[in-house]
Amino acid sequence: MLLYVIPQYMKNIGDGCIVKEDGVEKMYEIKINQVLKNICRERMLDFKEVKRKSRKTVGQSNIIPLLFSKDEIMFPIKIRKPKVSRDEVYGYINFNFIDKIEEGHIVLKDGQKIYYIESQRAVLKRTNLVRILKREIKSSDLCVNFDLKLPATKEDVYLLLREIYDIKKLLE
Repeated sequence: MLLYVIPQYMKNIGDGCIVKEDGVEKMYEIKINQVLKNICRERMLDFKEVKRKSRKTVGQSNIIPLLFSKDEIMFPIKIRKPKVSRDEVYGYINFNFIDKIEEGHIVLKDGQKIYYIESQRAVLKRTNLVRILKREIKSSDLCVNFDLKLPATKEDVYLLLREIYDIKKLLE
């Protein structure tokens, strides 16, 4: 399981990142976007499609959480100040591995602290975006589990009505 991908300046090299996956921390000499693309490729996911689906679900186009799977929702957080233009300053932390978010740092479930440099308000706003993604996962999981051989229950009818309502809102 991917725990985090954090940008890191490397001496005499430039941009790089630290990736912690399955408890093992590795350093890469490539930018975060390329590492995320490689991770998606390993998991047979299309990075552009992951971003498009996340954007559509949360209704925001920039600095969005990325939904790799229901166990891996990558939470963007500003880790450092840019030194040059087009510098990658946002890291991604698996939201399910966050223990608590405090002013100035995030405490992970293994006790590790990751420091960030943005307002608490911006971070809390993004946690709400993650909740929207989680709700979308739950509703899509429920819709997949219909058994067409059994009569429809009240819950089945409710889910269908909710889907119709969501589609109607999208069309307006």
